Amino acid sequence: MTWMDIFILENLIWMDILMLENLIRAKKAQLLNIVEHHGLNHLKTIQCSQELDHLLNLHERTKFSSM
Repeated sequence: MTWMDIFILENLIWMDILMLENLIRAKKAQLLNIVEHHGLNHLKTIQCSQELDHLLNLHERTKFSSM
């Protein structure tokens, strides 16, 4: 693997992290909107919260693997 390959790989990982962070921000906003309209115990709220959990876990794994 050349230094250029490593550079490209590091940038791809960084872009993935940034994309995940944008998805997380959007999912948080969606969750707050659902809570306002349906409350905390509604099925839509729980599903959205689980989707956010999945994104957050994926973000942590991605960050950890890039170190």
